[in-house]
Amino acid sequence: MPVIDVFDRDKKKVGSLELSDKVFSIAWQEKQVAVYETVRMQTAGWRAGTHATKTVSTVSGGNSKPFHQKGTGRARRGTTRAGICRGGYVILGPQPRDYSYTVPTKKRRLAVKAVLSERFESGNLFVVKGFNFEKIQTKAAATLLKKTWNIPEAIILTGDSEDNFVMSVRNIPEYLVLHFTQVNLYDIVAYKTIIMTEEAAAYINEVYAS
Repeated sequence: MPVIDVFDRDKKKVGSLELSDKVFSIAWQEKQVAVYETVRMQTAGWRAGTHATKTVSTVSGGNSKPFHQKGTGRARRGTTRAGICRGGYVILGPQPRDYSYTVPTKKRRLAVKAVLSERFESGNLFVVKGFNFEKIQTKAAATLLKKTWNIPEAIILTGDSEDNFVMSVRNIPEYLVLHFTQVNLYDIVAYKTIIMTEEAAAYINEVYAS
């Protein structure tokens, strides 16, 4: 099983943690299709789908026949709001729709494990014993992450006991803090570095290995 160092919040090694090889040591190069399909599913679900054009039943005007049926030498016309007329309805135009669809749960989890494995292999995955902020301090959080850890941007996965740290980091745009139950592929793909507390690492180890 792969082993990762555990640091305190000042980036001093305080121990190690065994990671599941089913989560952090899979052949991620072969799982890129699952990653692509899962990210596409997430982004498709965010589309509003509120686009609309007027159809023949909703466009206004054109109730009277513009000219006689016969005798003009032109094609017969029953309305001035036909799709081929200026000011008419849009032929086969977009209508409100739901773009969301689902990808099987196993494939979604496989995609997450592939990204976690890649981050671990490349050395961009870190485990912290805990941040343990006694009070909300945005400046202290920024100094800790940017100077002590020397990480310009990252996604941080925390547990239930890091409320003050979460509140401290929420206004720093370079960092995204999520509870370990909110892990999703789009967010962890968006950041090169992943930092997780020991509690979050244990949760991911247990849930995603099953």
